Formats: sequence, C-alpha cells, structure tokens
Amino acid sequence: MSMLHLLHRLNNGLAALLKFLLVCIFTLLVVDVIWGVGTRYILGNQASWSEELARLLMVWLALLGAALVCREERHLGLDVLVRSWPEEVQLWGRLFSHLAVFLFAVIIMTWGGLQLVGDRFASGQTLPALGIARAWFYLALPVSGMLTSLFVIECFWAALASHKSTKKEATQ
Repeated sequence: MSMLHLLHRLNNGLAALLKFLLVCIFTLLVVDVIWGVGTRYILGNQASWSEELARLLMVWLALLGAALVCREERHLGLDVLVRSWPEEVQLWGRLFSHLAVFLFAVIIMTWGGLQLVGDRFASGQTLPALGIARAWFYLALPVSGMLTSLFVIECFWAALASHKSTKKEATQ
C-alpha cells in the first residue's frame, strides 16, 4: 500500500468525522442563537451565556470548515486565471498554492496557535459567561492547522501523481 493511499484513507476518515462534527456544531449554534433571541424577546432578558457560546461555536465552525474545504480543494482560488495557463504551468501553480497553504497552516495556524493556546491556559483567562478557559476559544486554530496540513499534503502528492500518470499516458 502506497503512502499516498494510506494518507488518503486517513484523511477520508478525518473528513467524515469532521463533517459530522461540523453538522453538530452548526446545529448547536442554531439552537443557541434561537435560544438567545427567544430569551431576549420573549422573556425580556437574553441568557448571558448564549452570545459568548455562539461566538465560540462560530469560530470553531469557520476554522474547521476551512480545513474541510481545503481538503476538497474548494477554497478561494483564481481558477479562471489558472485554467487559462498551459497544463504544465497549471501544475506548478497548484503545487505552489498547496505549498503556500501548507506553510501557513503549519507555521501560523499550528505552531502559532499552539503558542497562543499555551499562553491563554497559562494566563488563566476565562470566558466570563461560560466560565471556561479562553484557550478553548483559540484551540480551534491549531486543530484546524493540523487538519489543513494533513489535507494539503494529500492534495500536493495527488496533484504530482496525477501529473505523472497523465504524462505517462501521453508518451504511450
């Protein structure tokens, strides 16, 4: 079994888990926002924790969702421009894009995010209405960075492998 195949199987499992988790987070976010609006307009006083929970869930939803769309290569890009390039240049453009995303995910999101989470746990800061460590808010950053890194490695190697197989078919 090739390394790319193993990575593909791992990422398929992670993506399936991530999709389920995103549906759960989104459902909880919808219920929380409805609860917040309901308590504000029906009871006259919004539940103090609902806005803070909505913010926390939205951050996790956005960052985990960004990792998933990176796996599916549906992130923002200049596809119209890239598709107008010659095929060989398109490959280099895709590889450069994957490399840039990988470096950002590893250095900024994962490494920087872990530093930030560690600092927040060490500082003892809490989210006042929820009573939990503020670090849980920032933990979405390194988690998303690690997932994005794994997903983009697969995309990088898959692009190379598909180019090699296309090249091999063209020479035969």
